[in-house]
Amino acid sequence: MQQHKIRIIMRCSATDRGPFVGTNDQVGISLCMIVRDEAHCINSCLSAARPHVDEIIVIDTGSLDNTIELAEPFTDVLRQFTWIDDFSAARNYSLQLATQPWTLVLDADEILSSQDYARLRQLASTDSIDGFYLTQRRYVNNPEGNDAMWKPISSPDRFSKNYKGYRENEILRFFRNTSAIRYSGRVHEIVDMTITRDRIGVSEIIIHHYHENSDNDTEQHVMRNLRIQENLISSNMATSRDYLSAGAAHLSQTRRFDKAEEYLMKAFEMGADAGSTLEALAETHYRNGQLQQARTIYQNLHESGLGSTAVLNNLSNLLIKAGDLRGSAQLLEQLLDLGIEDQTRKERVQQNLDALRQAIAGQQPNSDH
Repeated sequence: MQQHKIRIIMRCSATDRGPFVGTNDQVGISLCMIVRDEAHCINSCLSAARPHVDEIIVIDTGSLDNTIELAEPFTDVLRQFTWIDDFSAARNYSLQLATQPWTLVLDADEILSSQDYARLRQLASTDSIDGFYLTQRRYVNNPEGNDAMWKPISSPDRFSKNYKGYRENEILRFFRNTSAIRYSGRVHEIVDMTITRDRIGVSEIIIHHYHENSDNDTEQHVMRNLRIQENLISSNMATSRDYLSAGAAHLSQTRRFDKAEEYLMKAFEMGADAGSTLEALAETHYRNGQLQQARTIYQNLHESGLGSTAVLNNLSNLLIKAGDLRGSAQLLEQLLDLGIEDQTRKERVQQNLDALRQAIAGQQPNSDH
């Protein structure tokens, strides 16, 4: 298939348009990316993608390193976008430049296998679906605490590198190229709301996601997003997702528990996902020493089947503090019955359960007296 190479380096705004003539194969795929200071990873992403897509569009949002120079040999369209604190604006600009019938969206620290690129071609041949969820697998080494989402790597391969485990998240990253499908949300942008539910499919394709730049770590990302969300909140423009994310940021980073509680309550009132919102609110109360409030929310989550398995563990700890050893042990038994993939965490829970059983046995009256 003939490649039409146009590489353009120019400053542009969200309203700028640039013509591009490309192929129009029925299952042609445009890879659309926004990047900034990705010199540590962009070569790996683009070199893996180039043999499998028909077009690569890269929008740089203000790199200070040599990201642009590294991306240039792989791209069909390479442009710079003046950053306006709006991820959707940058994403949608990249979509406007795509010419192929289907669009794949990746970050620079993400890679797909050759087999999964072939599966994308198969998905693109459908007439009944407009967008597909892919599984973003984010590799992380540290499953500290009661991270119910963390999964250990049992069979290492070239994608898992030397990581001990990962978390997975379903994300809509492959969809038809149509002006009706666009991103929304200045932070944690999604296209889900622009595709009707019955036109969304689920695939088993894995996006291997790495976050390996020590100069651009998770805390820096969280605080950058929090700044944008605080501006949206003060301007009365924030969505429930903005309030939820801002509340979680105050919980995990600033330790401003008053702000975390305020934002999480607002997110819940606005209709954010009840499970994740209430679980974050319960953790806020827990860390702030408001144990009764935390226990009440955890209990409601448990009884309603919402929240992660961390609810069982945290509620178990709170019941111990309240002197209910039997109730605490029952929760740990339920947790083990559900299954814990991380062997270290499983052993820790079992040890806690054994200690509780011994404590309960020590409370029993001696039947010989």
